[in-house]
Amino acid sequence: MPVILAAVLALVLAGCSFSESSKSSSESSASSSASSASSSDSSASSGARRDSYVTDVSAYTEAYAKSGGEFEGFTRGLASTAEKHGVNDWQSDPDTYTGIGAGLKQAGTSPAQFAVWKQNLTEGDATKATAMQKGYDAAKAK
Repeated sequence: MPVILAAVLALVLAGCSFSESSKSSSESSASSSASSASSSDSSASSGARRDSYVTDVSAYTEAYAKSGGEFEGFTRGLASTAEKHGVNDWQSDPDTYTGIGAGLKQAGTSPAQFAVWKQNLTEGDATKATAMQKGYDAAKAK
């Protein structure tokens, strides 16, 4: 940056004038920087929303696992939680399964019980199973 300032100063002192395109280029750079910062803020906000979704799925799963109930009731509750967070296809969203895994760990589900849950919920889908395992492994049992 100091080199650019020195070059600009030398040109101004030599009597050279900058064209409108130089000004336009500078404005474009400033606009690009602002857009980049805005995009970064948006990503952080999106990340926070995803974290909130995982947390809510985890809390719901923990409560369900502790109280029991029908599987259909569990999936209806997941759909409702997803809808509140703007998640349209919870069944295909890895964050859903990360939250489920964490909730099961927090509910005190044993590794053997967890394996059954994982098999039944993921139906052999490796991506979903990996996400569930990630959530289970990262969570703290209560």
